[in-house]
Amino acid sequence: MIKKGKLKKIMAIIMIGTMVTMSLVGCGSSTQSSANGSSSGSKELNVICWSEYLPDEVLKGFEEKYGVTVNLTTFTDPDEMLAKMKSGAKGTYDMIIGPAQDIETLKSQDLIQKVDTSKIENFTNLDEQYLHEANDPKNEYSIPYLGTSVLIAVNTDKIKDNIKSYKDLLNPKYKDTMVVVEDARPIVGVALMANGYKINDTSDDGLKKAEDYLTQLKPNIHAFNGDSPKTLLLNGECSLGLVYGGECALAAQENPAIKVVYPEEGIYFTFDMMMKTNGAKNADNADLFMNYILDPQVSATISKTFPYVNPNKAARDVLGDEFKNNIMENIPGAEMKKSQGLVDIGDNVSKIVDLWTKFKG
Repeated sequence: MIKKGKLKKIMAIIMIGTMVTMSLVGCGSSTQSSANGSSSGSKELNVICWSEYLPDEVLKGFEEKYGVTVNLTTFTDPDEMLAKMKSGAKGTYDMIIGPAQDIETLKSQDLIQKVDTSKIENFTNLDEQYLHEANDPKNEYSIPYLGTSVLIAVNTDKIKDNIKSYKDLLNPKYKDTMVVVEDARPIVGVALMANGYKINDTSDDGLKKAEDYLTQLKPNIHAFNGDSPKTLLLNGECSLGLVYGGECALAAQENPAIKVVYPEEGIYFTFDMMMKTNGAKNADNADLFMNYILDPQVSATISKTFPYVNPNKAARDVLGDEFKNNIMENIPGAEMKKSQGLVDIGDNVSKIVDLWTKFKG
């Protein structure tokens, strides 16, 4: 028989032991949550991104490492992305990978929030020269993902001419030979640059000259394709193109006769940025995914699949000299100095839309 005083001591020991056990269970739960998704316990991440821009290998790697399911929505042009962002309920998406020139629009419509880079350790892997983009100079709302350009692609087996300028593409001998990306701002920008105007010019004179250029170019266009213009270059339908640099690189990997031309007027170049949506239901997982993408090995994997300009200096070291010396994947410094990027032009964008709609007819 246990005496009353001794019974109290035994009960106290049991209670202390129970409390310690509960405390340890709680710590284990917190650690597990941190390692597998956000501290809120969320197991999902909703991302909206360009089509053919996030490798399945990267998505699966993230899901396996953190136990977070990525729900991916894609778009094929910036207008489609903006429409989906506006039509979706707040919190539909947690993260955007989209054009830098849309940052101001997304901010003004309260669709994105500031990014806390202190939560993204791999932010330090980014090359300083690719930070402070004109649309977000303080890196408050966005983090560079990949850089894209529009280059002239030439199948040198079929076209022997020495093309140097956008104006060379107007030659009637190229009738029905071109593939052009379906992206209004850059292509109108090309037409502006061909006539000596800046890519963001919206003056009546500038746009009239751009319209004249596009009118002359149209008979030479076989197809508009923003999803996979490389396919038309590879299957022989087109021997010329105004296409994204990464598509040029992919096409050249399969057919070395496909070369790029950096036109004397300069090129369009911009970054696609990672942004966190305002009202994101899985905000912590968005931070986690951004950090994962900036891991050198992961970022290198992305470039191997989609060879656009990689702003991650640590990833470029992983990719090696072959990648660094490829002028489609790494734009030469002299060409970068001549390049022009798009900025938000406010209501004047309607002028571009009208011109583009008329052009496509």
